[in-house]
Formats: sequence, C-alpha cells, structure tokens
Amino acid sequence: MPKEKQFDRAAVLTQAMELFWKQGFEATSMQDLVDATGINRASMYATFGDKHAFFLAAVDHYIATVSSRRLERLQQTGSPRSALADFFDDLIAFSCGDGRRLGCLLTNAAVEMAPRNADIDERLNITFLRLEDAFYDNLLRAQQAGEVANGRDLRAAARLLTGTVQGIRVLARADSDDGTLRDIASEALKAVA
Repeated sequence: MPKEKQFDRAAVLTQAMELFWKQGFEATSMQDLVDATGINRASMYATFGDKHAFFLAAVDHYIATVSSRRLERLQQTGSPRSALADFFDDLIAFSCGDGRRLGCLLTNAAVEMAPRNADIDERLNITFLRLEDAFYDNLLRAQQAGEVANGRDLRAAARLLTGTVQGIRVLARADSDDGTLRDIASEALKAVA
C-alpha cells in the first residue's frame, strides 16, 4: 500500500509560490523547491509533477489567494472612489512592505515566460481581464454615485487602472520609493475621475 502524503498542500503551494515569486521560474531548481517546502522529491513529483506543473500550481494558488483578495477590496461597500483609493493604498503597502519588493508573481511571469508559454499567457489574460472587469464594475458604481463623470469611457479607464497596477508592481520590484508609487496611483485616479 502506498504511503500517504503527510503535508499540507496549501502550505506547500504557498512556500513554492513565495520562492518562485522571489527567484522566478528559471532561477528556481527542484532542489530549491525541496529545500523551501521540506517535502521529498518523490512526493513533490507525485503530487505536483515537474517544475513547470508545480509552477502553474503555484501561480493558480497566487491567483486564488493574493489576486482574489485584491479584487475583493474593489467591491467593498461605501464610496466606490474610496474603494479605489484603498485598493491602491493596499497595493503599494503590500508591494513595498516588509522589504518584499517582489512585484507581482503574474507580472514577473509575464516578463519571464508569457511570450513562449501558452499556459502562463492564458492565466495572465484571464487574471488581467478579471482585474479590468473589477475596475470597470467599480467605476460604473462610481459613475452611478456621481463620483465619476458621465460620458467617460469606463472600459478605457478600467484598462488604464489595470496598466497602472502592473506598472506599480514592476516599479516596486525595481525598488522605487513609496512616494513615487503613490504619485502614480494618485494621478491615475485623477485621470479616471
């Protein structure tokens, strides 16, 4: 009878996600993953497959945890404009806090892999569209509340904010100071008013 796996899948995915986030796909070896997660190589291969499959599982975990939590901020009750401001405040604090400056795992993957990896490209497109749609829904509520001008192209504004998020995450990884990132967010929010 095969030995039962003795590890918490979500915890292992979080550890792998953090490692891939910090080092990228190419720079992370299977031995790095074994060391970071504490599970043996045989269990890792049996559970997650090869490094590419493990990376995809870590990216999916990131989407389900980190990205989903960000989107929830845009749906909070109260002023939609305040929710937007809170979203960007949280994004900058998360991107720069605790010395992390890791950027966004998805953005990092896009730069490293998307043009030649259909699996990553598909996940990026879906996730970026979800972010754009969340911004669009928020802006529509803001327009209905009189917080965004009528006649504004809300889809284009949502795309601007989606691009702003990616720019902030890249600049955070490049070690831009918090003030610069706050200026970028502030100007983007003014542009969609």
